[in-house]
Amino acid sequence: MNETAMERQKRVMAIFDAVIELDGDTREQRLHELCGDDADLLADVRVLLAADARTGEPFGGNASAWGEALAGDAAQDAMVGRTIGAWTIIGVIGRGGMGAVYAVERGDGAYVQHAALKLIRASADTPAARERFLRERQILAGLQHPNIATLLDGGFSADGEPYFVMERIDGVPIDRWCDTRTLSLRERIVLFLQVLDAVRYAHRNLVVHRDLKPSNLLVDADGRVKLLDFGIAKQLQGGDVTATHDRALTFEYASPEQLHDAPITTATDLWQLGVILHRLLSGAHPFGLTRDTPVASQLQQLEREPEPLTRAAAQATPELAAQRGGMSPASLAHALRGNLAAIVQACLRRDPEQRYASADALANDLKAWLDDRPIAAVPLSRGERAKLWLRRNRLLAASIGAVVIALIAGTGVALWQANEARRESARSRESLQFLSDTLAAASPEQAMSKEVSVRQLLDSARSELDKRNAGAEVKQPVQRMLGHLYQSLGELKIAAALFDAGLKNAEPKDRGEALALTADMDNYAGILGEMERCKESLALAERVQAMRQRFSPGDEAQRMRSLKTLGSAHSCLRDYKRAERDWNDALGIADSLRSPPTAEIVGIYDALWLMLDMQGQYDQALALTDKGLAFVDRAGQKADTPLRVGLLRSKATSLYRLGKPNDALSFMQQAIALQRASVGEKGSNTAILYNDLTLILNGLGRYREAADAALHAQRLGEEAGMGPAEAAIQLSNLADALENAGDYPQAVQRKEQALAMLDKAGAGSDDPTRRKIEVMLARALGFAGRFDEASKRMTRAREAARKLDGEDSMQYAYATWQMAVLEKNMGDATAGLPILEEAARRWTKLVPPEHTVFTQVHRVRVHFALMQGDLALAEREQRAALARFQVTQGAPASLAVAQAEMADILAAQGRHDDARKLLLQALPVLRESVLPQELNRSAAEALAKQLGLH
Repeated sequence: MNETAMERQKRVMAIFDAVIELDGDTREQRLHELCGDDADLLADVRVLLAADARTGEPFGGNASAWGEALAGDAAQDAMVGRTIGAWTIIGVIGRGGMGAVYAVERGDGAYVQHAALKLIRASADTPAARERFLRERQILAGLQHPNIATLLDGGFSADGEPYFVMERIDGVPIDRWCDTRTLSLRERIVLFLQVLDAVRYAHRNLVVHRDLKPSNLLVDADGRVKLLDFGIAKQLQGGDVTATHDRALTFEYASPEQLHDAPITTATDLWQLGVILHRLLSGAHPFGLTRDTPVASQLQQLEREPEPLTRAAAQATPELAAQRGGMSPASLAHALRGNLAAIVQACLRRDPEQRYASADALANDLKAWLDDRPIAAVPLSRGERAKLWLRRNRLLAASIGAVVIALIAGTGVALWQANEARRESARSRESLQFLSDTLAAASPEQAMSKEVSVRQLLDSARSELDKRNAGAEVKQPVQRMLGHLYQSLGELKIAAALFDAGLKNAEPKDRGEALALTADMDNYAGILGEMERCKESLALAERVQAMRQRFSPGDEAQRMRSLKTLGSAHSCLRDYKRAERDWNDALGIADSLRSPPTAEIVGIYDALWLMLDMQGQYDQALALTDKGLAFVDRAGQKADTPLRVGLLRSKATSLYRLGKPNDALSFMQQAIALQRASVGEKGSNTAILYNDLTLILNGLGRYREAADAALHAQRLGEEAGMGPAEAAIQLSNLADALENAGDYPQAVQRKEQALAMLDKAGAGSDDPTRRKIEVMLARALGFAGRFDEASKRMTRAREAARKLDGEDSMQYAYATWQMAVLEKNMGDATAGLPILEEAARRWTKLVPPEHTVFTQVHRVRVHFALMQGDLALAEREQRAALARFQVTQGAPASLAVAQAEMADILAAQGRHDDARKLLLQALPVLRESVLPQELNRSAAEALAKQLGLH
C-alpha cells in the first residue's frame, strides 16, 4: 500500500524529533537505523536538521530562538548605507525566511520618497530564475488595490540578488490594532472584510498570497488595512500552477497542503484567513501555537484538529476577553457560538475542497452574520431563517424607536411637559408631526438601505430641519432635542450650533416651560465649557440660575442643578476653589433629596474627581470614583449604562497615578468599550478616553501603541471641536510617548506646541496643567541635551510648586523627582544626590511603597554611584531595582533598561560573561520598544559592541 504525503511527513517529523538532541556519530548512527535504505526519507530529515542548525532564518516558522538569531545578524547591518538601484538603505525593518526588509529612500535625487525594499535571498543566477523573478515582478506591479501595498520598483542588485521596492506602511499588525482599541466582535469583522477585499482582488488576478498573517496585515492611522509581502506569492496560471518546491512559509499559519507538498490553490489563503480570524475573535491560535513553540512541536500540533472557537474563548483570560468590547470569557464564548464558529470552522477544514470555495464566499457569510442573515456554511431550516429575519427587523425597529425615545427624553422635559400641559395644542401636534417627518426621511424604505444608523437618522433630521420654513415655536424644540443627541455623540460644534439656534430669544411663559429651557441651557453651558468658551458658559449658567430662582423658588433639586452648572463654568475659568465649593454644595443638596437625579450626580462626581486629581490627591480621587460607582449601583442603573464611562475612566487614571498601570488598563478598556457601545467611536468624550489610554500605555512601556492612541485622540478631538486646553493635554501625552521612544527633538517640539495652545486658552502661569507640562518640557530638553535651558525651566517649575502647592504636595514631589532625573542626565552627582533623596522622602508620604517611582529611585542612585566610582553600591542599588521589578511587574521596556544597566555594572567589574547574558535578554526588548537614539538603548548597544555582541 502506497504511503500518503501526510503519512510520510509524519514519519519525517518523528525521526527528526528522535535525533534532534543527538550529536555527531550518535546522531548519524540513529538516523541510518530509522531511515534504513530509504534515501529520500533520509534526505528529507536532513533538510529539517540543516534548517534547525542554520544561523539565518531557516525554512519558515517564528520560533523565538531563530528570531533572536536573526536579530543579531551583524552582517546584515552592513547593508545600511548601500545603494541598490535608485534606492539607498537607511535602516532595517525586519527579516524573514525569504530575506531582509530595509527602510530606503531614493538616492538618485529625482525626488524625495521613502519606501521598503525587500532583498530576496533566493538564488537568481540562472536565466530561468531571472525570468521567473521578472514575471513575478510584473504580477505584483499589476496588483493595484487600496488595501494592497503598492509595488514601486524592482530588479537585481549588483550582486545579482532580486529585490522589490514597496510602498512603506506606517501601521500596526491587525491583531494588535484590534486589541489596543478593544474592538468589539462586529468591529473586528468589519475590519477583517478589508483584508478579504484585498485577497479577493489578488485571487481575481490569479495570485495566491500563501503567507497571510497579522504581521503582513498592517492597519494605518486612518484604520485602513494594507496587505504586505507578496514575496512568496504564486500566479495561478502557466506551467507551474501547483508548484510546491518553494517552501518559504510561516508554520503558525501554514495550511496542510503547504506542510505536505500538496498543490497550492486559493484554498491555502482561505486556511490562513481562518487562522487569523480565529485569533482576532478568540485571542488564541486554533492549534495552541505561539512564537515560543519549538518548530518540531509546531508541526506536531498542526496535525491535530483545530480547537473550536467557543472553547478557545471560554479559556481566555479576563483581560483578553475584555479587549473584545469589554466582554468576559463566558460572554465571549456565548457570542462566538453558532454562525461565527461555523464560519471559522469552514475555513479550517483540512481538505482544501471542503473549505470555502472563494474569499468572496467567506466575505458573503461574514456580511450575512453582520446582517443577522443565514450563512452558507450552515444550512438552516425555514424556522431558523424566520427567526433571523425577525431579529433583523426587530433590531432595526428598536434602533429607530430608541432614537425617538432619546429625542423626547433628551429634552429634559421640553416636549414632555409642554405636551402634557397642552396635549391638544396645535403647536405640539405640529412639532411632533415635524419630528415624525424628519425621522421618516431616514427610514430604510426612504433611504433604500437595510441598515440605518442612529447617526444617519440624526443627520437626516438635521438636514430636513434646515429645509423647513416652520416657525421658531415649532422648530426650536426639535433643534434643542437634536443638540442633546449630538452632544451625547461628542459632536460639540454641531450641538452648539443647534442649541444656539434652539435657544435664541426663547423665553418661558410658565414654570413648566422654564424647567424645560433651563435643562437645555444647562447642557449648552456644558458644551460651551468643553469648547473653552468659558465666559459665555458662565454667563449662561448665571442666566439659568436667575431663571430657576424666578420660576421655581425653594426647589432644592433645581438649585442643585444650577450649582452643578455654575461649578463647571467656574472650573472652565480656572476658578477651582469656587468650582469645588459649588459642587460640594450640590452634593450636599442631593443627599437630602428622596430621588436625586442620577446623571447630574454622576457628573458632579466626575468633576470633583478632576479637582482631586489636579491637586495630586490620588488616594482620595480613587476613593471618590468607588463612591460614584456605588451610587450608580444603588440608583439601579444597568451594567452597560454610559453613566459609568466617566467614573471608570477616572478610576483607571487614579490607578495609573498610584503606580498600578496593569489594573488601570483593564478599567480604561472597559470605559472605552462602554463608550463605543453607547455612542460610537467618534466625539470629544472618546478623544479624552484615548488620551488617558496614552498615559497608561506609556506606563506599561508600550510606547508605539501609546503614540498611536495619542494621535487617534488628537484626530478625534480636532473633528469634535475640542478646545485648546484639552488639545494641549493630548499633545503633551503624545510628546511623552515620543520621548519614551527616544525621539527627543519631536518631544520638545510637541511640548512647546502644547504650551502655546495653553497660551491661546488663556491659562496663566499658576494653571496646574501648564505647570505640569512645563516640568515635562524641562525633562524633554534634558534628554535632548539642552541642559542650560532645561535646568532654568526645571528650577522655575519646582520653585512655583513650592510656593503655590507647598513642599508636601504631589506637584512639588513630582518636580523634585524630575529635577533629580535631569541632574542624572547632566552627570552631576554632587548636586543630584540630595535632590534625589528629598524626592524619595516626599514620595514616601504620598504613594504606597509598591509605586514604580521607588524602583526608578534605585536606578538613579545607580547612576550617581557610577559617577562616583562606587561599583559595589551601584550593584546593590541595581539589584534592589531588579527585585522590585519582580514584585511590581513593571513595564518590559523598563525592565530591559534595568537589565542593560546591570550588564554595564558587571562589565565594569570584569564579569563579561554575566554582562553578555543580561544584554542578550535586554537588547531584543529595547530594539522592539524604542528608537536607536534612545539614551538607554544607545548605551546598551555601545556596551554590546564593546563585549563583542555586534
